[in-house]
Amino acid sequence: MSVGLGFSIGDIIASYKLAKDICDNCFTREQSADVKYLRFRQEINSLGTSLQQLETILDNAGSKRSRRPWQTDSDIFNGALQTLPEVTGDFRKTLKDCEKLLRDHARLQYGRSSIADNLAWWTSTEQDVANLRERVTFHITKISFIAKPFETQLLIEIHRDVQRVRGELEALRRIIIDGPDQANNSSNEVYLQSVQVSDNLTKRFVAASEVRKPPSFTTGSHWPVKEGFNALVFHFAKSTVEFNSRHRLGQNIPDGPQYLNLLKAVWTMRQLKESSLFQATGHDSLWADYMRELEADIKGQFHRFDAQQLIRPSEDSILQLPDKYYSIWVDEDPPLRSLDMVEQRPLEEKILELALPAASYGTRQSSLTVFRKSEYEFRLVTTTKMTDNPLFHSEEGSNINLNSTRLIPAYATPGVLDTANNVALCNDRGEHEEWHSLKSPSDVASLQRALTGYRIHHDMDKFTWCINGSDEPGNHGDGRLQLWQLKPLGKIQAESEPRQHDHQMSRVTTSSTMVDDGSTQRGESSPDMRRVSAFSGSTARSQNTGSDWRSLATSNTSLVSGSSITATVNGPRGDGVELVRPEVPVLVIFTICKGRYTFLHLKLEPTIFVNPKSCSCSKPKKQCRRVVLEDRNKKYLTLQKLSADREEQLGLFSWDLAMFRYPRRPEYGKVKTVDKMKYLDLEFSSISAKEEFIKELTQLENVRTVDYNNYEKYLQERRQRART
Repeated sequence: MSVGLGFSIGDIIASYKLAKDICDNCFTREQSADVKYLRFRQEINSLGTSLQQLETILDNAGSKRSRRPWQTDSDIFNGALQTLPEVTGDFRKTLKDCEKLLRDHARLQYGRSSIADNLAWWTSTEQDVANLRERVTFHITKISFIAKPFETQLLIEIHRDVQRVRGELEALRRIIIDGPDQANNSSNEVYLQSVQVSDNLTKRFVAASEVRKPPSFTTGSHWPVKEGFNALVFHFAKSTVEFNSRHRLGQNIPDGPQYLNLLKAVWTMRQLKESSLFQATGHDSLWADYMRELEADIKGQFHRFDAQQLIRPSEDSILQLPDKYYSIWVDEDPPLRSLDMVEQRPLEEKILELALPAASYGTRQSSLTVFRKSEYEFRLVTTTKMTDNPLFHSEEGSNINLNSTRLIPAYATPGVLDTANNVALCNDRGEHEEWHSLKSPSDVASLQRALTGYRIHHDMDKFTWCINGSDEPGNHGDGRLQLWQLKPLGKIQAESEPRQHDHQMSRVTTSSTMVDDGSTQRGESSPDMRRVSAFSGSTARSQNTGSDWRSLATSNTSLVSGSSITATVNGPRGDGVELVRPEVPVLVIFTICKGRYTFLHLKLEPTIFVNPKSCSCSKPKKQCRRVVLEDRNKKYLTLQKLSADREEQLGLFSWDLAMFRYPRRPEYGKVKTVDKMKYLDLEFSSISAKEEFIKELTQLENVRTVDYNNYEKYLQERRQRART
């Protein structure tokens, strides 16, 4: 138990054990390679060593002092232990804050986090970490100054008659501190009295002492002891003691702020010694010993100038420093800032920000932010604020891994109106669903693109589909149709960052080999060429706020170069470039088969085309609302079919769109393929809907052709280089 408001020996032992526990358990091997972690760990370890030194001093002194059976070390050292927390600061609280920060923000204890999670706290709590490192260093500095005076004070308390043996102990103390050959301590005080602090500097110090002064500071003659020593140690620790001179290189003039802090330490020391509160502690107090120890070290810094090891900066240059460099008082133990979940963390990319629908009541405004941590891992944060209450701030976050998290496209459930613009996430058992209600179809498309990697090039509902013209259950139905193009969202560029584009401009043809109208032979290019600017994947904010899904295809994204055909790879012999086969566009149908929500997924390979001759409706071309997709080489189409595990709403949370995301899941290969599928028949609600679909399909095919041509070009160039 602590003695009064001071420390007990048990507190000191528990604190250095806590420091050791933090170093052993709160830092991983990966973090040790990071210089910021390494230094933080070294500082905590140094504090633990300093505390262990104090415990050793107490143990040694306790072994020399007789005691009654009922007395503890804390009882016989009561005086010194009562003063110790004021001198050293509350190192217990600092260590507990360090432990809390590491455990709360990095979750390092039980090995359940990735390297990205272990690093995540650094950026989001950088100011907290800086404050804690400052506090840890401050404790180390003060303990290093107090250790020998503390030991001397304990030796003084051993003797019952302090006045009778004071001379003997003073000599012993001088031997412990400086050795027998050093000058008497009184010379330190005399020397420092001769150090000149100009009137101009004094005026600025006096003015600074009135800024953010502690409540206990009333007048100049009543400088508070604890706060005054905190200021004295803090400024001295940031003075010329940090400057390593290199005389041969001409680097022997310390920085202006460093020399200013040395003069500030002298001025602060004088204010303390003149303070009635300090004088009341007595010549034999621990505070007095503390002061004498500091005097010796400050004198040592001025000796560096006297010996011409260092050269003083000009006073004019010091006087030109801003007021912040003249501050006197030190803020003790600033509170830890709560984790801001919407801050980007190391190894993350912020890829999407969406404003959520406003509440029908009140003034709440919500937003959704998506961070990409890896190809499969994402962090979603929902933030809510109130315009009429700036203090209200609510954040909810979740980490998802799309190898196991299901993505439920509730917005596409046929015939269900109350799920419009809604997307849900749940675990791989269909439990713990998390709903996201968005403002518009374009916002839904942006979130779906962020999580699947595919841009929705075209979206259309109210159409029917049929496999091989069959009327058997499960081979036809109504539904919603989307055309996908692989185009993952890039990170949102900060305003200060230069805008980047995913790809260079490409040339595409306006004709198509996907639609066979007899005007163009397969593989031929039309002479009508036009340059198409690439759509920047870094523009993650949704610009289209309309309610028509079809507008997604006709905004500024109609003709977009697909995913890059090259990727940087790391190998045992160095970095290189890997040639990647371009992903083809995809046709996805959201429908119901035999009462279950179902996806139909068709990769639009180069051999797939629209064959008008295969339509069996017998209507003139201008009245036909059907489109028939076939393989040009008369091969079976590879149409994948994935249904929910139960009927209707009972199976909603097994209707997982993430199965078709990119990169693929490991179980993607287990998705069933429709047997012996010769063609896919699509019938639209109107002629204009059919024409719009064909136009968007043609544009995607043009992009696919550009990507494949570039791929073949790169492949031929590499083969040519290999031969030569």
